[in-house]
Amino acid sequence: MEFKTKYITTTKQARYAQFGELSDHTKFFWFALHGSKMLCEQMIYKFKDFDPEEHLVIAPEALSRFYLKGFGGDVVATWMTKRDRLKEIDDFSNYLSSLYNHYAQQLPGQCKKNILAFSQGVTTTFRWLHARDESIDNLIAYSGWIPEDINLKASKTKLTGIKLIYTYGLEDEFLTPQKIEALSQIIKKNELIIPIYEYKGGHKIDRAQLMSLFKSHIQ
Repeated sequence: MEFKTKYITTTKQARYAQFGELSDHTKFFWFALHGSKMLCEQMIYKFKDFDPEEHLVIAPEALSRFYLKGFGGDVVATWMTKRDRLKEIDDFSNYLSSLYNHYAQQLPGQCKKNILAFSQGVTTTFRWLHARDESIDNLIAYSGWIPEDINLKASKTKLTGIKLIYTYGLEDEFLTPQKIEALSQIIKKNELIIPIYEYKGGHKIDRAQLMSLFKSHIQ
């Protein structure tokens, strides 16, 4: 039996969470991308210690949801799978650019534009910035993988014009010394300057580490 696989473009409502309010007092805009098996509000919680008068945080939720265990219980989200990966990258790139620019275009003139990406959100962010040209000041890549199958030197967003920071916990079960060495080679191959900051912790965003990186490299 022969058949064809075809595609149709359709609209979809996307969910996101917000911390702080956009105003003339907004000094820092954050776009926070969660990891796999997470939800958008979990990223918002990481900014609990930040001043909502000065910080506006927008956390988009991935477009694909599923039950964490079996057929019921907690619902979580993921940015992409191996099935129709290029279509999913195109979909989330359009979605992220639309949401990001909705707020970025309204920011006060001196407001710094930042991305915090965690775990699968790191891969998602680099694929998005490779596919779309965005204006960003700082990117904190947190405990995630930088995709090795694309030429980041040819990204539509000029990555060399962004302050790039990578951080991870030394007890992260997904990031062995061998993985970090492979990650360093990907960074080198793409001619990127990304300092790597280690700290004592596992595979989660540590609020103290996030605040430390903000004060040291962004504020």
